[in-house]
Amino acid sequence: MKKIMFSGLPADVSESGLRQVLARFGPVGEIAIVRDGDPQQPIAIVEMRITDQAAFDLTTRITDIWHDGRRINAWVLLH
Repeated sequence: MKKIMFSGLPADVSESGLRQVLARFGPVGEIAIVRDGDPQQPIAIVEMRITDQAAFDLTTRITDIWHDGRRINAWVLLH
């Protein structure tokens, strides 16, 4: 199980929307959307049942993509 953190998400991001987008990369487990601090800049922590290589490929493909005027970034969390 890999935990991946996403930033640069739109303020109206939803768990179901993230699940739908990320499902093409592999099985999606729990999703936590954090809106503490600035609710206009939420982050998400997503658990995915994917290999180390698949997690690396996912973060490489998503990082620095522009969506709705925001730059999306993704990191694999080490624990």
